[in-house]
Amino acid sequence: MSVDSIRWYKSKIDWWIALVLCIPPTVSLIVVVALFLDGKQSEIPVAIGAILLVCGIYVGLIFPMRYGLDNHQLVVRFGICRQRIPLDNILEVRPTRNPLSSPALSLDRLHVQFGKGFFKAVMISPADREQFLADLEKNGELHRTGERLVRLQ
Repeated sequence: MSVDSIRWYKSKIDWWIALVLCIPPTVSLIVVVALFLDGKQSEIPVAIGAILLVCGIYVGLIFPMRYGLDNHQLVVRFGICRQRIPLDNILEVRPTRNPLSSPALSLDRLHVQFGKGFFKAVMISPADREQFLADLEKNGELHRTGERLVRLQ
């Protein structure tokens, strides 16, 4: 891996999360079709606005959801947001199934601690977990102990 190249890892997606994410746009579309079939033309723009709002939220906060690694940083990308974590700051990476909100589309997650405190951590769910952990171990100079990566002090 060259110094400037980032290797990207897709988020694992649990089937039930995919199903939940399909509900708002599907319901919005059904409402537009029902309004059209009932001849309520004046209400269709509001329903289309709801579809656009749902799509905007998905593009702004969810898709694409992926994780990038290069020799210097972990990039967590979710929608238009990016969080950059210097690899030198990562203290521990461990498996978790914590359901708190995070940039992960699966409960099969990795808890990445990059400082002290609650706000210095992120939970991610790379689909190719083993390759991600191997690359993070190598690039971040972390040490594997069981299912965890730790920085030796």
